[in-house]
Formats: sequence, C-alpha cells, structure tokens
Amino acid sequence: MNLIKNRVFVTILVTDIIQQMAIWIRNIAIMFFIMDLTNKDPLAISALNFIEYLPMFLLTFVGGIIADRYNPKKIMFFGDLFSFISFIILGAVISKGYIGAIFLVVLVSASVTQFSYPSSQKYFKEYVDEDSIDKAIGISQLLSSGFFVIGPFIGSQFYFNFGIDKTLMIISLLFLISIALILTLPNKNFEKIKSSGFIEDIGLTFKYLNEKEILKLLTKMFFVVSFAMGIANNLDIFLVTDRLGLSEEFYQFFSGIAGVGVIIGGGIYLLVSKHMNNKVLCILIGVFSITVFFEGYSTNAVLTMMLQFIDNVLGGILSGYVMTLITKVTDQEYLGKVNGVTSTLMTFGIMVGTIFSGIFMKYASIVFAFFVASIAFLISFTILYKAVNKGVLKGVE
Repeated sequence: MNLIKNRVFVTILVTDIIQQMAIWIRNIAIMFFIMDLTNKDPLAISALNFIEYLPMFLLTFVGGIIADRYNPKKIMFFGDLFSFISFIILGAVISKGYIGAIFLVVLVSASVTQFSYPSSQKYFKEYVDEDSIDKAIGISQLLSSGFFVIGPFIGSQFYFNFGIDKTLMIISLLFLISIALILTLPNKNFEKIKSSGFIEDIGLTFKYLNEKEILKLLTKMFFVVSFAMGIANNLDIFLVTDRLGLSEEFYQFFSGIAGVGVIIGGGIYLLVSKHMNNKVLCILIGVFSITVFFEGYSTNAVLTMMLQFIDNVLGGILSGYVMTLITKVTDQEYLGKVNGVTSTLMTFGIMVGTIFSGIFMKYASIVFAFFVASIAFLISFTILYKAVNKGVLKGVE
C-alpha cells in the first residue's frame, strides 16, 4: 500500500497514536483516583471530565489558527514538550499530597495537547494524495480507535497495580518518543492566508464557513451529537456499577467491548469508504437515537454490551466519513482553523452534556439521562435529513 511507504504519513500516524495512548491512560487513571478520593461522587467525575474538555473548547480554535499561521512542525514539537513537562508536574503534585491542586494541573495537562492535531492534519493534506485521503483518515481513525480498547485496560491495570505516580511517569516518557519522531518530519512552508492578525483570521474563518453550506451543516451536527455523547460517555462507569450492578474493575472490559466496536467500525469504513453516501449517514444517526435509549434502559449486562458494541461500530464508520468530508472540502490554508471551529463546537457540546449528565444522574435517573441523549441524536437526524433533501451534501460524497 502506497500509504505505508509514505514516511510523513507513517510518522504522523505513530505520533498521533502515542498521544492518544497517553491521554487515554491519563484520563482513566485519574478517573479512578478521583473516584477513590470522593467515594464515587458523580458530580466529581463530571467536574473532572469538564476540566479535561475545557481546554479543547477554549484552545482548539486557537490551535487551528496557530497551525495555519506558523510552522506546524515546531507547534507539534513544543506541544509534546509541554505535555511531557505537564505530566511530570502532575506526578509531583500528587506525590506531595497536594490533592486540591490536581484539577488545576489536569487542566494544564489537557491544555497543552490541543495544538498538535490541527498541525498534523496539515501534513496529511499536503503529503497524502487526494484520492488516498479517505483511506489515510480511515487508517488513522482505526488505529486511534484501538485505544477505546487498550486505553481503559492499560489505564486500569497501571492504576490498580502500580499506582498513579508510576503511571504518569510512563506517560511522560511516551511524549519523549513522540518528540523524537516529530523531529524527523520534513520542514515545509505551507500556504497561508494574508491577514493582519488573529482577529482578522477569525473573521475570515467564519466568512469561509458561511460560504460552505456543508461545513455549516456539519458544525450543527457536531454540537448536537456531541451533547448526546457527553451525556452517555460520562455515565458509562455508572452504567456498569449502578444500572448493571457490576464492580468497577468490570469497566475496563465494558469499555474494551465498546472499543472493539469502534475498531470494527473503522475497518468497515476502510472497506466501504468509496461507497458511503448521505442516506447511509442519516441511517447511522437514526439508529443511534434508538440504541442509546435502550442502552440506558437495559439492566441486562449482555444486552447493554451488545448495544454499546453496535453504537461504537456505527460511530467508527460515522467518524471516518465526517472527517474525510471535512478534509476534502476544506482548502489547505483554512484546514487548521476549520478543524478548530468544528472541534470546538463538538467539545462544547460534550462539556454541556457532561455537566447535565451529572445533574440528571444525581437528581433524576440514569435512564432519564440516556433518554435525553436519545432525543439529541433524533434532533441531529432531523437536521441532516432536511439538509440531504435540500441537496446540501450533493456532489461531496
């Protein structure tokens, strides 16, 4: 396969995988750490997830602008360098017993990881042939999805067997490896739009988005779907412990089954990417609206895991298709900023969903929370269905 012979593609792929691994292990290990400290308080878990997503909301768009204005290689290098430093600090804070500061350091750690992705996407756009973009993104999504399986498993194993301190030290070493790989990337002067600064960049970006109907549609979908995801994903641990009555340790297997679904979904997308169309996209989101509700309603472990598996298979296909659409229809000089806008809206939706999930869980029920998530998917389906009938997606399949 030509992509495997593409040195830039392989290097970016490996660095992205390392970053995904580090972030997954951090999130799972810290989640269990906070659960032990707070006696499984759902609001504490919601607050932790909110803090982890806050930098994505505040900084992703800024990261996209920076990626389009400055040298992407340098941005990726310094992003991973500061990530390495932040994990060292996080380990030091915990080892010294400054538990109250953990949320602040997690916020910093999550912040410095927001600048690499837009920069790496520019290398994808520049060094991968357009007719191979769908396969390149499919492979990237597929391998990254593997951490839905091994992320919770490794994070759980490291936390329960080695403790939080050693786990964070190993994560910091992963970023050193990523830094070494980034240094091997070619130096490239990418095309840039002419502007007087950040403010004009923001104005030009929203003007560009306003002229692209498909991008406006995708941003609406991103927000609504991510709101539903924020509710469902934040309550997975409580779905296991409260709704199904299983132990915390079972969470890694529950997440692992879901992760296998994402991997299979990514594999399916690789096989059918050339045949994907807008009707299939509608069907995927429509099915989500049904399966998510029954996932929260079920008290049968086998049925719940089957629904979780189906959701993630569909999610793997959906993710690959939408990312390919964005990359293909966006001009190189706007790619970082457009990725920043769409990712920011998606993150904002997840943050809102995360906050409400804790409230729904504490003051209503987990069933009600998943019902709200189901309605959100139904709204997204309606938005997409109307757009397809109007021909917004015509010619970009």
